[in-house]
Amino acid sequence: MLLSTHEGKRLADRLNELPTAPAGHVDEAPAICARSTIDDATASYVAAIRDPFELLRQAEAQLAGLLVLATASGQAIAGHPMLDLAAEAAKEAEDGIRALRVPGPARHHHRHVLTALDEILTAVAAARRCLVRRDEAAIDAVLGPLRAAHRNLLWATGALPGFEIVALSQACCARHAAAWPAL
Repeated sequence: MLLSTHEGKRLADRLNELPTAPAGHVDEAPAICARSTIDDATASYVAAIRDPFELLRQAEAQLAGLLVLATASGQAIAGHPMLDLAAEAAKEAEDGIRALRVPGPARHHHRHVLTALDEILTAVAAARRCLVRRDEAAIDAVLGPLRAAHRNLLWATGALPGFEIVALSQACCARHAAAWPAL
């Protein structure tokens, strides 16, 4: 059994399958995105949350890298130093995010950031607990919350200006992966 496949799908394809938007969230984003001016309190929030947002992106990337390593090597990697780095980045992001004063126009954005944070913390805990094994269930225990975190980070980028993230389905490697034969 290869870790790189599950239910007939390669890890690269599974990473690109993002969950669908929950009801209610889709309708909220355009109203906030359509806002032409940002008040001072919201501008201060945007400036203050940039570093924590980047730390979440960093933790997400490190966890995704660990999943690739686990899949490619077939080794148990729960004790890998990169997992500690991801956990530290998530904790530092959490400290910054939870300390912020959130103005009304930023609540939608903040809700997605908090959800992404919670999912990344769940993925870190799952990685510590499950990546001692070398099976598909261990990968999926980390992949599920990681995908949800990524999706919420994407939604956060649409809720306020000044945040960017690459959609996994738009990444260069995703384009090339479609052309590769299944492993």
